[in-house]
Amino acid sequence: MAILPPDPAYIMKGDMGPVHSLLFRVSPYIEHLYAGTESGKVHIWDLRKNREVSKINASNETCLAMHAIGHENLVTQSKGGAIHVWKADDSNWILDKSVDTGYCGFCRCQVSADDSIYIPLNDSKIGLFSLKTLQTEVELNPLISKMDSLGHVMAIKPCMDESKNVLVAYDGGVMALWDIRSKKMLSFKEVEQCPMCFDFNSTLNLGFIGSPCDNIEVFQITEDYELIEKKKLPLKNPGTASIAIRPDMRVFAAGGWDSCIRIYSMKTLRPLAVLNQHKATINEIVYSTSKVDAYNSKCLMAAGGKDGNISLWSLYN
Repeated sequence: MAILPPDPAYIMKGDMGPVHSLLFRVSPYIEHLYAGTESGKVHIWDLRKNREVSKINASNETCLAMHAIGHENLVTQSKGGAIHVWKADDSNWILDKSVDTGYCGFCRCQVSADDSIYIPLNDSKIGLFSLKTLQTEVELNPLISKMDSLGHVMAIKPCMDESKNVLVAYDGGVMALWDIRSKKMLSFKEVEQCPMCFDFNSTLNLGFIGSPCDNIEVFQITEDYELIEKKKLPLKNPGTASIAIRPDMRVFAAGGWDSCIRIYSMKTLRPLAVLNQHKATINEIVYSTSKVDAYNSKCLMAAGGKDGNISLWSLYN
């Protein structure tokens, strides 16, 4: 007898339109989920009431990414390259600063430290952007490393360890490992097709690359900082748009073009479940980094996509 997929903890529906980014903001006082949409608006959902309580008109362009910097600052990134910094004012967010980076694409910015973020730039470059000075303090340029143009930057992921290295995926079919201190590319590997998304865990030294292919590529970093392929996980249908490793490193999730969310064991790399509550591409998957009391879940998972819905899941906790 086939095992039925688990049910979601909740499905958030509304008039949001396609969802491109998600962010948990959880504290002893609030339990909120932020949803960045194609229209540029950020919809704020109260997880205790399961309803939308507020909205931020962040931009007229797709909201690609959101990051909470401490309790008082919010960073949003628009598809057209604008970075917006918001400050908390009671229950509202007030726009404090905006900078146009000139980049136009789908790569999401990533937090490096409390006062800086990695941002995609044109000509295959990425930058370390200071939220204090609003300047790009460091640029990583493949041409300086004597590499031909690698195409547009598709995804960025800092290695959260002492190395201060950063992984970058390019639409030319390359994944590269950079040393932010020396501004040099340490190694690179070719990917079967354009890498659309990836995630990497430094503790387990394990990463996953999603692409238009009918597989998910598993990779590692050697002691000599070489990127090597470990194996490939086959998919029933091609196309992966989002990948997220759970903070407790027990499972990871992959969102497909086929509207399915696939859950895998980090230990065995075997598929555990296929979640099919959505009806279009899964653009974003995120996990809460602290317990969400409203759902009694240590690692609540949220997924949003082109169908305009957000699904919440408490799995294998």
